[in-house]
Amino acid sequence: MLKREERLISQPASAEVQNADTRTAVELRQIRDELRQLTTLLTRASSRRPILLYSLRHPHLKLVEPLSVALEYDEGQVIACAPDLDLFGYGDTENEALDDLRRTVADLYYALKEECASLGPMPAQVWDYLVQTTVESQP
Repeated sequence: MLKREERLISQPASAEVQNADTRTAVELRQIRDELRQLTTLLTRASSRRPILLYSLRHPHLKLVEPLSVALEYDEGQVIACAPDLDLFGYGDTENEALDDLRRTVADLYYALKEECASLGPMPAQVWDYLVQTTVESQP
């Protein structure tokens, strides 16, 4: 009789252990996935290099304040990001990415200038920022 009771007691215990093992395995997978995401974010953050852009190299547009730019490196491509304007430039080298960003800033300046009377709230904020940081000279 004692052996039968031991079997009855040990069966639920082994089911509890299996459930605990399953929960632990699920939790460990979740932790692993979170660590992978954090590793990806840290890798991206470490591949960013902040710089200040002092010139647009444009014949009629001059910066009166430098633009904050982050250079990022992604699989052989360089990305120049101007977070204040939400603009990007791309290239195989830093100089190419910065030149592309300069052209993009100049294009945006002239596009917003043409439509400044009818801009929505977000483009109007970008235009205000460009007006504060950029001076246009006459051709």
